[in-house]
Amino acid sequence: MNLNIKIDKNSNTPAYRQIIEQITSGIKDGKLSYGDKLLPERDLAKALGLARGTVKTAYAKLASSNIIEMTQGRGSFISSGQDILNEGRKEKAVRLIRAMLSELHKLKFAPREISSMFQILLMEHEQERENIHIAGIDCNPEALSIFDRQLRYISNVQLYRFLLDDLYRDGDMKNKLSEFDLLLTTSTHYAEILGVIPEIKEKLVQVVVSPSQQTIIDLAKIPVSSKIGIITQSRNFLKIIKNKLNDFQISPKNIKPVFEEDSEKFPEFIKDRDVLITPPACLLEGRREFQTYFQRFTGSGGVIIRFDYQIERSALMHIEEKISKLVKDARH
Repeated sequence: MNLNIKIDKNSNTPAYRQIIEQITSGIKDGKLSYGDKLLPERDLAKALGLARGTVKTAYAKLASSNIIEMTQGRGSFISSGQDILNEGRKEKAVRLIRAMLSELHKLKFAPREISSMFQILLMEHEQERENIHIAGIDCNPEALSIFDRQLRYISNVQLYRFLLDDLYRDGDMKNKLSEFDLLLTTSTHYAEILGVIPEIKEKLVQVVVSPSQQTIIDLAKIPVSSKIGIITQSRNFLKIIKNKLNDFQISPKNIKPVFEEDSEKFPEFIKDRDVLITPPACLLEGRREFQTYFQRFTGSGGVIIRFDYQIERSALMHIEEKISKLVKDARH
């Protein structure tokens, strides 16, 4: 393990949370990568002068967030679950385009010719992807925004969002979903939906999602005594956040939620909070009349944490393969 973990025993942050923070930060910084083996619990505990149970707790919570994989008899390894494209992918794309342009210039193509060819090929590429309709199904709108955000890069794939309660209420779930080429839902609801409509098994994809590495890092840094405010659209998403905070020994007494639909309560709600946890696309932050409150909050030392979920890479690759097959089938 290419990471030197250090424990500050004078810190108010529990030792297991310091371990979680340093391992997740190590992954983000590139010091740890997929497949790297962590020290056994006993060895790390001995090296840090801690009880084995402390390390065991840290590893268990990392495993529950799919940051590491624990295999009986083999040890603990960095998971591939969140091995997704990093923020530098645009820079990589620019390098590839520049290299392509250089090769085309060597072949004596004029800039105007290159532009024309590129536009024609791009149009052909777009046409190959037409008419792929995907339905995202979940119990909360925050989870549905994950599908939208992580699949929007796929051209001409249209994603439609459905809340599970709305589908049940309409009473026509089978007919409403049968028109889609592909159906996506989280692991929580896969068996439930399949039980109601077994005929859609070939179309229904079970999507594994987990908190991003940055979210885990940020949650691990929250002082236990902090007064935490949660901004949410749904009770289901609120429950998810509370369960994760419980992993970090944050008392429910220190947590206060506000629903985005109750926006008139926000000015009073924010007054005594130290930390705000928000969904990735927080509607209140986008509204001009509330921006001053957020600015004052951060200006006085308040911390805002995005509770961001990600589709795990293996699930994302499976979705891409399904879409690729749909495109090929549509062409024949």
